Amino acid sequence: MILSEEDRKNEEEALRERYRNKFHPDVVEAFIKQLCEYRVVHANPTWAVAEEGIEKKACIVRDWEIINVVDAGEFMQILFSDYVVSDYKARFMPGEYVSTSKISHFDEDTGLVKTANSLYCLSGNGEEVNATLREAYNVRTLGQSLHVLRNVEGQLGPDASFRPSDE
Repeated sequence: MILSEEDRKNEEEALRERYRNKFHPDVVEAFIKQLCEYRVVHANPTWAVAEEGIEKKACIVRDWEIINVVDAGEFMQILFSDYVVSDYKARFMPGEYVSTSKISHFDEDTGLVKTANSLYCLSGNGEEVNATLREAYNVRTLGQSLHVLRNVEGQLGPDASFRPSDE
């Protein structure tokens, strides 16, 4: 999901409100700036022509985000996609979402993402965004994009957070 400028400003204000009382004002602004950094990625799906039969070796996704976790203590990225086109391992049905384990390699030129055990082919444009570890966890467990979760939390107020039920 690629946000409009107005939606980006709303997201930034909601994040500022959420962290306003949790950090010193100087730290909050730097943290908000880091969380709001993004990059639209035009992955070149050369995988479609470069490797015959790749659909039998990979999970093809669209409507995707590469999420950089900024407070994990080490560099960590995951891939979230709102829409699985196909999955050779039949783990996901077409139309389902997928959230990966840690990315080991992201090649923007070919549109390929590798994790420890899987290969993903990116279809269409997406974003590279920054998130907290808690946000990345919520993306994985709730199956919603980072922007959707931030929008909902922003509407609920600064003390709102998602917690999966223990049941």
